Amino acid sequence: MEIFDNPDRIKLAFGIPFFNMDFNELMLTVGERAGAKKKTMFFAPSFPWMLDYAKSPHICPHFTDFILPADSGLISMAEKAEIKLKMPLEYFEFPEQIARICAHYGFSLLNVSENALKSDILIRDGYVPLSWDLFTQFQTTGDLDELDVKSIVGTANTLNPDIVLISAPPESIGHYIKNIYDQLGDCVLICIPQDVEKNKAADKFDNIFTPLLLLREEINHLEKIKRAASMALPSSVSHDESSIPPVLEISGTLDAGIIPDLIRIATRMLERNFIPALDLSKTNAASLKGMEALYFLNRKFRDAKKEITISKISDGLQNTLHRSGALIQFADFPGIQDKL
Repeated sequence: MEIFDNPDRIKLAFGIPFFNMDFNELMLTVGERAGAKKKTMFFAPSFPWMLDYAKSPHICPHFTDFILPADSGLISMAEKAEIKLKMPLEYFEFPEQIARICAHYGFSLLNVSENALKSDILIRDGYVPLSWDLFTQFQTTGDLDELDVKSIVGTANTLNPDIVLISAPPESIGHYIKNIYDQLGDCVLICIPQDVEKNKAADKFDNIFTPLLLLREEINHLEKIKRAASMALPSSVSHDESSIPPVLEISGTLDAGIIPDLIRIATRMLERNFIPALDLSKTNAASLKGMEALYFLNRKFRDAKKEITISKISDGLQNTLHRSGALIQFADFPGIQDKL
């Protein structure tokens, strides 16, 4: 039984569509996906990664199926912006808890990391999945390169594990993780960025200054969205399945009031094997809930191996969606965050 088919589960914070999921839900989802051999990617960033992302947005694997916050510092920062996120696992023991999930289901695990799993955590929890029939360690030197990519893919496709767990520096994830994922078989890939220790005085100062700047920008952005959405025009959702491609048009303000109709119509089109193009040329504004609904729709279609597109968009909304990071999720709209 899938537990994610709900637009309210996606929470947009700092331009990232986090998925609200606690540990039990993570265990269920990993069990369902890995058990069904349904190719899926989880990405679990920490607070230090978040600070790097603020300076280099291209390091985020936006194509991933689930982005899960894995750091109480990140959760706390989101709460200051009045965004409540669930956190399934704390960053420092995330890999060990994935091993625990594997032991629970009897899944095989390929762990790709500079360091081995902390066996003391596994022993403490009563799980020691270190036998070779369940567990394989692929040790890296930290940063990944093309040779590592070939070796990781070759090892994974030879062993055919149920779950591949990769821990690597943020830049390596940004450069290589999509290439690795595309070449893997039907397995669950779980990726956690490796925190890079920064000892320079300038780095330590940046770790104080950047969160304050990032939080201020996020709060200002959310206030701007609230003001725009509060001046709502009459809203409606219409569709035309006879056009090529089929069109799904949103007029007025994309807010909570029309989200049920939007999800219902889009889901019906998906069930009838139509892939609509969103016409947002008459959409004057979008609330935070509205943007989260767009993420949800994109994810719903992508899960069915289809790509929903945006054919037209108003200038004002385009700026808002660029600022939120939403456009990077859609085909033909790579967004200003792409690395040149």
